[in-house]
Amino acid sequence: MANRRVRRRQLQQRERAAAAVRRAPRGQTRGGSNASDRSFGSRGTLARAQRLLPSARGVGTALVGVLAFVFAYSAGRREALVVAAAAFLLVGTGLLVARIRRPRFEVVRLFSPPVVSAGAPVQVSLRIRNLAAGASPQLLWNDAIPWQEFIPPQELLPIGGGTSQHRVVTVGYELLPPRRGLYEIGPLVVEHEDPYGMSRSTLALGDADRLVVVPAIVDLPTGGPNLADGEGSAQLVQRRVTGNDDDLTTREYRAGDALRRVHWRASARRGQLMVRQEEHRSHPDARIVLDTRLAGYPDADIDDSDSWHPTSSSDAFEWGVKMLASLGVHLDSSGFSVAVEETAKPQIDPLGERWDGSRREGFLTSLAGVSLVDDGPDRLQRAGVVDAPGPIFAVLGDPEDLTVSWLIRHRRAGDVAIAFLVEPRPAVLDRLNGAGWLCVPVHPWDDPAAAWKAASTEAGYIRGAH
Repeated sequence: MANRRVRRRQLQQRERAAAAVRRAPRGQTRGGSNASDRSFGSRGTLARAQRLLPSARGVGTALVGVLAFVFAYSAGRREALVVAAAAFLLVGTGLLVARIRRPRFEVVRLFSPPVVSAGAPVQVSLRIRNLAAGASPQLLWNDAIPWQEFIPPQELLPIGGGTSQHRVVTVGYELLPPRRGLYEIGPLVVEHEDPYGMSRSTLALGDADRLVVVPAIVDLPTGGPNLADGEGSAQLVQRRVTGNDDDLTTREYRAGDALRRVHWRASARRGQLMVRQEEHRSHPDARIVLDTRLAGYPDADIDDSDSWHPTSSSDAFEWGVKMLASLGVHLDSSGFSVAVEETAKPQIDPLGERWDGSRREGFLTSLAGVSLVDDGPDRLQRAGVVDAPGPIFAVLGDPEDLTVSWLIRHRRAGDVAIAFLVEPRPAVLDRLNGAGWLCVPVHPWDDPAAAWKAASTEAGYIRGAH
């Protein structure tokens, strides 16, 4: 099993390097794929990824040599053999020089910021160190990325070698990730010619680095649904968010209490010494359910935004992930202890405890890699009735009947239950409404903030969003 995983990883590395060489840098396109790229990558090796081919000038010179050779023997002009020999020698020398002068670089790639939201720019810095004894040739370079983006190649001047103080240079460029995901950026693809312009060498240098693109978070307005409705909802009344998890109360002074804990204002009001006493404050619970089952998204198709690792995705699912990120952060900031559940196998990290400063980072990073799962019905059929208190939210596409039944069992009687559904069937809305859920139907282009505001209306109609 371990050997198979190693071989699979090596094959992926070979395919990535081969495909990168096929695309950059003179193609002036970072990323993308076509049939020829896939066929090359499937049978390519790292050695094949380093291409050395005659340039247009080299091909023209070789043709001149062939014509001179044919003319020399057909016309009996032996002096034309000198022209043919010179042409062949020039092309051969150019190929040899380009092969000898191939650059040897060490590449370190940094992203700023290291985690970026979809649609936001990210600065990529490349620290290139020349490992060869001599200076590198002047070349063109591009970074291979797995999505289509038109950016022209950049020129890299010769880098000193040996013990030169100028053997390290730093270059950079800007990327605009189109959507969330975990993307492999790299390797660095360089291209150079020999001094005569007879040949062109293209090779991939360095490793790929992972860029984490999280869903864009939308600030949800305060005019959302009232979460203090239903049975046992006294604990859900408005909570004030502070930087401390403890409310201060007072009690009578006891021998041994530190004077610094005396609450002088309360002491003056009560006529006796009162000291501060910390009383732990609990946070209300909220649950968010994300439907990650492939069957719940009829518009699901192969997502080729990452052409090296295509997965199934849909516009409805992308809206759901964006809504989940926005809603989770909003509830967490409002003082709720948020639990995230999935209808398929778990992929999302929990928001964590409130004292853990990195809880949101792990949650959002896991959302970057969440994908649709072609899961069977066993998981939903085995799940029983959940008796967890607090409001429950569901982010769905057009769920199948099994998922709807599972959701209905997850709502406790009297609790607030709100479902955001992307272009659902009327039958789904009827079942959820009949089970006490407030349904908010949306389209993939709707604003999550408008959907959140719509949840405060009885009909769930997105005002101004359509």
